[in-house]
Amino acid sequence: MAEELKLIHAQSREDSNLSPVSKIEIYSFFDPFSKECFKLSAILSKLRIEYKQYVSIRHILNPSLRVLTKCQAQSTSDLDNIALSYKAAELQGRLRAERFIHLVQNEIIPKRDIITEAMVNNCIKNAGLDYEVFKEDLHNSKLRDSLQVDLHIAREMDIEEAPTLVFFNEDVHEEGLKVEGLYPYHIYTYIINELIGTSIEKELPPTLEQYIQQQQLVTMEELLTIYEWPEKLMNKELKKLALQQKVEKLKTPDGKFWKSKMK
Repeated sequence: MAEELKLIHAQSREDSNLSPVSKIEIYSFFDPFSKECFKLSAILSKLRIEYKQYVSIRHILNPSLRVLTKCQAQSTSDLDNIALSYKAAELQGRLRAERFIHLVQNEIIPKRDIITEAMVNNCIKNAGLDYEVFKEDLHNSKLRDSLQVDLHIAREMDIEEAPTLVFFNEDVHEEGLKVEGLYPYHIYTYIINELIGTSIEKELPPTLEQYIQQQQLVTMEELLTIYEWPEKLMNKELKKLALQQKVEKLKTPDGKFWKSKMK
């Protein structure tokens, strides 16, 4: 990783006379059952908030044999096969699909639950997906074709593990920069700044209340990643919102959850 970052820095100096890049596209390959991917999703949310004018993020469920086999093994139907469900959700828009998988991961990872049809139905509703359309799309043979396309993309990029991010600038002739594994937030911001090649003014996050309402269900770790507040201050602000009946605290085996009570 250190060598890759040095290479970025060297290339940016060599290209200093070129026009700066205005947009970075990030391909995020994830495993829905991976704790590291779950943690990275909070970092990507923060990147999208702070650098929304400069980055676009495309989430791709890692279509490796191991991941797809696990999706199949834990399912009782197409509905709770998370690979197929995620592809069906994508047909209603990437942002809704991301919200859907975010809710699913919030259910199965911190709580150490298995995926059930009832859980998926609840996530469909909370993600704002049209349930009837979702059910129709779930039986569309093109979903499996779409997984094959993702598999081709993963092979072209030599994706061997999840999480993996691949950063692309606007030059179609340039290869992407692949970053495997999970790193601190500042590593990803460093990469973005070096690839953009000009000063970037970061955006501020929404209010705590707005963010929880947007996400529906969040972990304390996610909120601490987004806002970078001391945990004592975060707890104080969450308790204020709880007293106002805007959020509620849920307990799970691996920590604390906060859920929006606003519709």
